[in-house]
Amino acid sequence: MSADGNRTTTVAAYVVIITAAVVTASVVAPVVFDTVSGSGSDEGGESSVAVITFRGGTTSGNVAAVTESLREARTNGSVDAIVLRIDSPGGPVDASEEFYLAVNRTASQMPVVAYVEGTAASGGYFGIAPVDEIVVKPSSTVGSIGVIVQAPLSAVENIENQRQVFIRSGPDKAQITRDGLRENLELLQKAFVDTIIKHRGDELSLSRTEVATGQTFLGPRAVDNGFADQIGDLNVAIEEAAGRADGISGDEYNVYYKSSRAQQLNVVVLGEDESTSLGENTADTVYVDARPNADASTDDQFVQPVKYYAVWGVPQTTNQTVEVSANE
Repeated sequence: MSADGNRTTTVAAYVVIITAAVVTASVVAPVVFDTVSGSGSDEGGESSVAVITFRGGTTSGNVAAVTESLREARTNGSVDAIVLRIDSPGGPVDASEEFYLAVNRTASQMPVVAYVEGTAASGGYFGIAPVDEIVVKPSSTVGSIGVIVQAPLSAVENIENQRQVFIRSGPDKAQITRDGLRENLELLQKAFVDTIIKHRGDELSLSRTEVATGQTFLGPRAVDNGFADQIGDLNVAIEEAAGRADGISGDEYNVYYKSSRAQQLNVVVLGEDESTSLGENTADTVYVDARPNADASTDDQFVQPVKYYAVWGVPQTTNQTVEVSANE
């Protein structure tokens, strides 16, 4: 093996999003509370339901936007309940946790109803677990309770070479092993399942083992097994949220909608005939290019070697990545 093969490189690319559709993910801008659609005769009243839309992957940018929208709704005295309209396949575990925490905090202060416009899977479903009611369409897809981990193959297979290159403060500093990845994967999976059982346990007809299989369910089956509460459209979700609000009486309330804007992602999409040092790729695989900027004054840039995902789908496999299953 050449010296270059033994040297740990700081050049890496990671699969960060499973579906290319996330590139055009839309998230809402902060709620505009002066744009009102009347839903009752009380035109000048303050009672209202805010509809906040979240479309796209649970990436850090998308989650930050919806978190801010939820915060603005919580702190606005005219909002008595929230409908979270969602269409998300999930994404990185850390951002999905932020989404969950934002929804959980909001649901502890006012009624929140989730309306699954298309998909609420994996991290997307994790995020809406704390809501008071989940409304789905017959074609809505929910579930996919599970975690995926991906790491560069070199991070697992070339540990000895890494030790020769770097002087470390301890034997476990920045070291990656299959057993370690599997252990972390199991811990994250347990936390994911625990959260679903905590919030949906009274409605679920499935055992813990069945919840953890990673299955997805269409609307009617999701209602039958407790992953969702009822079949309906956005209007049904709005009426449900209004009915749960102490400050709303009957139909005397307004509905506030939030407009959405496209979220720009810093990604590189490889064409069908394009390839990188990672080998052949397809146009449906999205990578972040982690190579140092050509204009940078230093090459001493380190990249995060491991990323965990709560996403509906599986990563595009290349000869530079290794997949680890919690069931091995």
